[in-house]
Amino acid sequence: MASNSVLQPVRDRGWLHGFGNLVRRENHRWWGTRQWIVQILIWTLIVNGILAMLLISAKDAAAQARNEAVREAISEQQAQQGDAEAAQALQADFPLPVEGVMVFFIFLGMATGVGVAILGQEAIVQEKQTGTAAWVLSKPASRIAFVLSKIAGNALGILVTMVAVQGLVAWVLFRTIGGVSLPVGGFIAGLGLAYLNLLFYLLLAIMLGTLFDSRGPVIGITLLLLFGFQIFTSLAPWLFKVMPWILVMSVGEDTLAYATMLALGQPLPSTLPIIATALWCLVFAGVSLWRFSREEF
Repeated sequence: MASNSVLQPVRDRGWLHGFGNLVRRENHRWWGTRQWIVQILIWTLIVNGILAMLLISAKDAAAQARNEAVREAISEQQAQQGDAEAAQALQADFPLPVEGVMVFFIFLGMATGVGVAILGQEAIVQEKQTGTAAWVLSKPASRIAFVLSKIAGNALGILVTMVAVQGLVAWVLFRTIGGVSLPVGGFIAGLGLAYLNLLFYLLLAIMLGTLFDSRGPVIGITLLLLFGFQIFTSLAPWLFKVMPWILVMSVGEDTLAYATMLALGQPLPSTLPIIATALWCLVFAGVSLWRFSREEF
């Protein structure tokens, strides 16, 4: 009965044949089971649990001194760029939880990235190993529709459970514990960059899943790119400009993550990392579709 409620007769045609049915199947995995509850609980405890503890401890004198030092670094950077109004605003006397915002986006981008890598490798590799992919594709469904449904279903689940809910909880924590209301528009924009960062790793894992038949290379390569940014950038510093790391990772006190800058109402120094990450996502999706369309079962 459960399978009948998920798979229903459809009339999709062409290269998207069966897409609607397959998307319903993916959505059922997220919202028809406890998966969405589990994901929300896990990442709320990890991401916002750490944020809550940090905000509480940030009330002591040492944390306040730290925030002032970072504020001065930002104001100097803005002044050098000729943005006098932004620099003057940063010098104003109001609470600015810079450290809390930095930590929130680091954990939102890196910790949840591990979960995204796991979801991505399960999306294709697990389906191939269990024979589910072959069974589904024996029905009236195209291979392109199969891959796109995996992307769409997981992208929606990640957006809600790992980004939207965590962002809402974090904003409330900043307001209640930190005593400051972050600019809503800038904070949402920062969440958007964090989501783009997670899409990069989701699509990378899905692409690798179409290229490999075992989980090891898929999860290994994805986690290597997620956590190995210091190694790569030490060899080629320009990689920061074409990879998603700077979107959520702050490099020292004078180079904040782009998501952090937006959440604090600051202008971005460049849009190149954003454009490059979006292009990488398109490349990963394109390779996934091309490779899976040639998969033999």
